[in-house]
Parts: sequence; structure tokens; C-alpha cells
Amino acid sequence: MNPFRRRAVDTVVEERPPVVEEEELGPPPPPPPPPPPRPLLWPWLLLLLVLVLGGLAAAWLLTRDDNGTSTSPITESTVRSEVVPNVVGEAAPAAVRELEAEGLEARRRSVVSSEKTGTVVAQSPRAGTRVERGSTVTLNVSRGLVTVPDTVGRSRDAAVTVVRDAGFVPRAFTVSSSQPKGTVVAQKPRPGLRAPGGSTVRLNVSNGAGPGAAPPPPPPPPPPAPPARVTVPDVTGRQQHVAQRELNAAGLKAGVVYLESDEPKGTVVSQAPAGGATRARGTRIQLNVALGPRPGTLKGVPDVRNLDPAAARAKLAAAGFTVQTLRQPVSDRSQVGKVVDEQPRGRNAPVRSVVTIYVGRSA
Repeated sequence: MNPFRRRAVDTVVEERPPVVEEEELGPPPPPPPPPPPRPLLWPWLLLLLVLVLGGLAAAWLLTRDDNGTSTSPITESTVRSEVVPNVVGEAAPAAVRELEAEGLEARRRSVVSSEKTGTVVAQSPRAGTRVERGSTVTLNVSRGLVTVPDTVGRSRDAAVTVVRDAGFVPRAFTVSSSQPKGTVVAQKPRPGLRAPGGSTVRLNVSNGAGPGAAPPPPPPPPPPAPPARVTVPDVTGRQQHVAQRELNAAGLKAGVVYLESDEPKGTVVSQAPAGGATRARGTRIQLNVALGPRPGTLKGVPDVRNLDPAAARAKLAAAGFTVQTLRQPVSDRSQVGKVVDEQPRGRNAPVRSVVTIYVGRSA
């Protein structure tokens, strides 16, 4: 083969790199919308809590009382009322117990009255008034009648003390008199009269000798001397308090001793010394008094000696006894207007029996 022979030449087509066309892209599509948010619960819970708290606060404001403390609303059905009972004329302790039994409170106020000591003479509100349970009823309680003491001849200060101790209100007035200065020359009411406790006793006090002073009136003649000895009256068969009055009128004292007996309660079954005997004035006669078939409750008699009569009567009445007052002459002026003796004394006595107090008077 001829090397120089020309060979058919393959047509070589030069390959060009592929044409890359740039694709024009539009804007990217929008992202998908987020899912809707879940509803929140806490705002609703907070609102519910605010409403509950507001309701509780409103209920507290509507039901609290004037002091700011929570109470139940008061309606007419929850307020209890009571009718005030009539206690006028009753003894104060019994009246208080009756009011308290009705659910009412009692307040006692001492007033001047001629009624028996410790007796209710008025009440407020009046009986029949309807009031709330627990209301207060004011009771006007009598101070009773008290014996006016004798102050003539005493100094002004001593007379004022005696009058006050007897339960009166002293009022001193200076008057012209030739009596020593400061001496009581007259008084009103007169000594020995009975007057309501708490009333006024006027004391006329001398200013001493002065110009134109009138001489004092002559003193009254002394009373005749009582007989040294008296006859003892027979008081057997009498009730105790009646027998004591008879012995006192005869110038004798009484000593009460209780004993078992079928005789009616309070009857004097015997006495010592017996009736008809002669004894010195002021002798104490023993009275033996029957307890009766049914003695009942016995109670110790409180000691009221040296008290003024009003206080003594009140103390004995509070202990459950009935009181009789008798006057007894005394030589000691400091005992005038005071309880100097009581019978029975220092022993037990039936409840509601009579205890006699002896009030000193000028001999």
C-alpha cells in the first residue's frame, strides 16, 4: 500500500459544547399559611376568677354588720320579742327573777317612796309593752320609811354624819342663836318621825351669840322616870312578832328560840319567866317558838346590828325574811338611829318568818 496514497478522510465534525439555555424562573411561590392558633384558656379562667372574687366581696359587704363583722342578714322572723310583765308592787329580787325568766335584763334604781323598802314602785317600759329579747327594764325601788335621828345639841359635822348614816340628805342652815357656835339648835322633820329614805333633813346651826339674838327656849321638862321594875306580860299562844311587840311596849326585851312542836308555826308555846312575874325594865324574856308540823327550809339569820334600818331591812329581805321594826331606848347617843338588837339572832330560822330589828332612840 502506498503510504502516500491519500486516504479518504473522514469528515470530522467538531462538536461544540451543548448550548445551555438559562431558564427564567419566576418568584418563588408563597409559603403555605400557618395553621390557625389554638384558643387560649387562661384569659377566660382569669375572668372567671375575677367574677367569683367580686361576688364574694359583694356578699360580704351586704351581710356585714355595723362593726364590720360578717353576720347573717336580720329579718323580722329572726328578731324575738317579749311582752314586759307587770312587776310593780313586787319585792325587787322577785321582780328581777321574773324579768330574767322572760329573757329581759333588769336595772334597779333607788327612789324616795313611802312604800315598803325594796318594793318596786314603777317600771320602764310599762307592763304589756313588747320589746326585743334582752332589752333592759328599769325598776324604781323604794327606799322605804326611815326613822329621823335626833341631832339637836350635836355639832354640825356630827349631825351631818348621823343624818347621812340614817339614809337622809342633810342640809345645814346658819341661824341666830345664843347656843354655842356650830351647834344644831333645831331640825326638820322632828326626831323620831318616819320619813322616806333619801329625803332632806334641815339642820339649823347656831352662829353663836350675836346682836339681837333671842335667848333659846327653855328645855322641855324631863319625862317622868320609868318604874324600875315591870310586870312580865303573858304572851304564850301569841304569834312571835306580836309577842315581841307586847314585850317591847312593856319595856322588856325578847329572845327567840325555835323548837320542834306540833303547834302552828310561829306560835309562842312557852316563855321564861312566865307571865305575871316582876322583872327589871330591860330584862330579856325568852320566847320558845314552834317550828310547826312542817318547818320547811331553815336559814341563818344575817347579823344586821349597827346598820341603819333601811340597810338592815334590805339585807334581811334579800335573805328571805320578813322584817318588823321596833324602837328601843338607848343611853349611848351614837346608837340612836342604828339597829341595836335583832331577834332571832345568831341561829337558823324558817325562811319567810319574821325577824324583828330594834332601832335605838333617845332614852
